[in-house]
Amino acid sequence: MKIHLVGGFLGSGKTTAIGNACQHLKQQGLKVGVITNDQGQYLVDSEFLDAEGISSAQVTGGCFCCNYDQLDKQIQRMTDSISPDVIFAESVGSCTDLVATVLKPLLKFRGQEMEGMTLSCFVDARMLMMHSTNKRLPFSADTTYIWEKQIEEASLIVVNKIDMVNTSDLPAFKQALTAKYPDKKFLFQNSLDEDSVRDWLSELSIYEANELISLDLDYAKYGRGEAELAWLDEQITIKTFDGTAIKVAIDFIEGLTSGFKREQLPIGHLKLMITSNGTQRKISFTTVSSGAAETNELKSFFGDSNEVQITVNARVQTAPEVLRGLLEVELGLLRTTDTVISEENIAFFQPGFPTPTHRITS
Repeated sequence: MKIHLVGGFLGSGKTTAIGNACQHLKQQGLKVGVITNDQGQYLVDSEFLDAEGISSAQVTGGCFCCNYDQLDKQIQRMTDSISPDVIFAESVGSCTDLVATVLKPLLKFRGQEMEGMTLSCFVDARMLMMHSTNKRLPFSADTTYIWEKQIEEASLIVVNKIDMVNTSDLPAFKQALTAKYPDKKFLFQNSLDEDSVRDWLSELSIYEANELISLDLDYAKYGRGEAELAWLDEQITIKTFDGTAIKVAIDFIEGLTSGFKREQLPIGHLKLMITSNGTQRKISFTTVSSGAAETNELKSFFGDSNEVQITVNARVQTAPEVLRGLLEVELGLLRTTDTVISEENIAFFQPGFPTPTHRITS
C-alpha cells in the first residue's frame, strides 16, 4: 500500500485532482481510497467523492496532525474494508508541518506495511504568480505565513489551475519560480486534464517522502494565521411552489459572494454541493476565482425544481460571527411566503491552536 499525502492551501484544487487521479488508477485495476480532513464535520468534499463512487473516510474536528490517532484508525479501517493499493490523504488547507507531524509518525508506526509515502503541495497558479513577483497575497501576514510554509516544506509542488494563467505569461512565470525555489520540483497542472493528472501520478510513482526535512516553524504565528480564518458549515434546503428553487439558490450564492466582495473579505475557499432532481453539482469560489461561470450553468444543469439542498463549506478571513451574519442576511432576503428555507447542522468557529499528537523533527 502507498499513501499519498496531499497538502496545499484552501482552494488550491486538491480534491478535484485526487478524484480524477483515483478514477485513472481504478481504470488500471487498482483499489484506491481517500481520507479527507477538515476542521468541520459536514464536508462538501466527502459528498463529491461519494458521488464519484470513490471509497472515502473523514478525519474531522481538526487537522491530521492534531488528530493523528483518528487518521491512523481511518487508515486501518480502509485497509480492513477494501485493502487499497493506494490511499490519498488530503490535509485541510490551513495546515502545515506535515512532515514532522504526519509523514514521519506514519513511517515510524506503519512503515513496515507501506510500499512508500509521498507529499505533494498544491498551489493555485495565480496565487503563486503573485508571490513570485513579490506582490502581496490577499490574506493577512500570519495566514500568508502558512501558505509560504506549505511550499517550503514540500519538494514536489503542483502548480494547479495553470489553465487560468495567460499562456504568454508562462515563460517568465516558470523562470521566476526557478530563481525563487531552485530546490523544488514543479508540475504545472490542470486537474481537469487527463494528461496532467497522469503526469502527477507518474511523478508520485518515483518520489519518496523520506527525502523531506521537518520544518522550522513558529507555532505561535501558525496558530494566529489559522485563527484569522473563520469556518462555517451548514446544510440548507430551499422549497418553492413554482419550480424556481434553483433560481433562489443562485440568488443566494450570488448574494453571498457579492457580500464577501463588498466587505472586502478574502475567501480561502467557498464550496457548495448543490443537490436537486436526483443530481448533484459542486461549485467553488476563492479570492482569485469568482466561480461565476459555474453559477451561471446551474439553471441549465438542473432545470426547474421545487426543492434544492445546499451543503455550504465557507472558509473566509473574518470573524465567525461576521461570516454567519452575512449568510443569515442573504437567506433572510430570499424568504417569502412562497419560498421556504430551512437550515440544519450549522457550525461556525475559528480553528483551535495547532497541537500535534506527534512531532518528529529528527
